[in-house]
Amino acid sequence: MHLLIFWDSGAPPGLELPVSRAISDLFRLPVRVCENPLILNGYSGTRRQTDARSILDTIDRFRQRRSITEPVLLICSSDLFAKGYVSLFGLARPACGSAVVSTTRLDNSFYGRNANDEDLTERIVKEGAHEIGHLLGLDHCGDITCIMHNPLTLDDLDRKRVTFCQNCRLILESVTDCAI
Repeated sequence: MHLLIFWDSGAPPGLELPVSRAISDLFRLPVRVCENPLILNGYSGTRRQTDARSILDTIDRFRQRRSITEPVLLICSSDLFAKGYVSLFGLARPACGSAVVSTTRLDNSFYGRNANDEDLTERIVKEGAHEIGHLLGLDHCGDITCIMHNPLTLDDLDRKRVTFCQNCRLILESVTDCAI
C-alpha cells in the first residue's frame, strides 16, 4: 500500500516534499505526490468557500474512473465548509478512500499573524495525517496530543503532536502490517 497526495496549484508551493516526507515517515508507507488533476467543484460565492463534500465527490469519481485503489489526499487552498460546519480544516470519506485538506485556515496569515512556513508545514502534516488516519480506519481520539484528536481551533491543532497515541498506533499497525 502507498498513499497518493494531489497537490493543488493554489496550495503553498515548495511544501510538497517536506509534507510528503513527514507523512511517509509517520505512516511508514510510501507517499507519491502529484499535481492535482481535478477540477474543484462546489464553490459557494455567497460563502466564499467550497463544499468539502463536493470535492470528495470529485475525488471519488476520479478514483473510480482511473481504478485508483490507494488512499487519496487532496491538499488545496480553497476554504472549506460542509453542511453543519462553518469551516473545516479537512474532511475524509473513509468508505471511498478520499480526503481533502485546506491550507487556508492552517496559515498564520488567515489570523493576521506573521507567515511561517514551518508552522504551516507542521499543520498540513498534522491535518493530512489526521484525515489519512480516518481513511485507514481510525476514529477521533480523546487524547488531545494525538493526531486523531478532533481539532476545532488552530490552537487545538497546534497542541497536537506529530504522532499517534499508543492506542491509535496499535490500530494502525494492525491495518498497515508494519510498526508505526
